[in-house]
Amino acid sequence: MTRYQVDSDVVMGTTGSVRARIETIQSEVDAMMRQLTELQSTWTGEASTAFQGVVADWRGTQRRVEESAVHINTALAKAGTQYQEIERTNANMFRV
Repeated sequence: MTRYQVDSDVVMGTTGSVRARIETIQSEVDAMMRQLTELQSTWTGEASTAFQGVVADWRGTQRRVEESAVHINTALAKAGTQYQEIERTNANMFRV
């Protein structure tokens, strides 16, 4: 038999913290991308073209990281909600 112990309030609280960190990361990445875009507008030549490719690769990686972080947070929120609901349902079975 599987044994587990979960504090659903902690799980739910963590989702708020993770969401805030995701927003901070998004804000920082947006600021960095603005700087890189400004740099690209002042730079031409072969090195500039190669740099633009690296930036495009970074943007793809960043999107995947962001999607993964959002997925993790969504799963945490669902798990926390389910644990709360299950505990409530189980407790109600024993109420007279």
